[in-house]
Amino acid sequence: MASASRKIIITYDQSLVSLQVLEWVNSHSILLPDDDVTVVLAINEDFSKIEGPGGWQAQGGLGGLDSTREYRETVRLLEKQGQERLDEAVYAIKQLGIKNVKSEILRGHAQQEITRYAKEQRADIVICGNRGRGYLKRKLIGSTSEYLTHHLDCTVMVVRVRPDK
Repeated sequence: MASASRKIIITYDQSLVSLQVLEWVNSHSILLPDDDVTVVLAINEDFSKIEGPGGWQAQGGLGGLDSTREYRETVRLLEKQGQERLDEAVYAIKQLGIKNVKSEILRGHAQQEITRYAKEQRADIVICGNRGRGYLKRKLIGSTSEYLTHHLDCTVMVVRVRPDK
């Protein structure tokens, strides 16, 4: 009896942790050849205006992107860089023999957008990383993995990795 393919979403934010999650998933045979896999990247344009791509690069302070033109250029750059990284992730997963792999750029706050997308797609599994932030940082910044485990009805696999390893 053939089993139905699983709908799997892998979250990706261009960070070292995300790369380690992809490596972990690839090296532990989590994905099956008939799985329907989507690698998603959420771009929060408001946050990116201040923090830069992935939140890891300042753009010259709070007043650095006052003009609409500069703002649009920054968003285009984020999308271009994001799609390049997503294309690399999709390629790596396809090399494992997974047939149905695609990418999706979501716009907005990562926690809400990934939750919305996973529900819309009726995902079976959402795979994400965990940065291991302390209590205070989790409360101030928020933990995407924690949010997903509390707001999704499907299985959420949290891959615990440390960026220093």
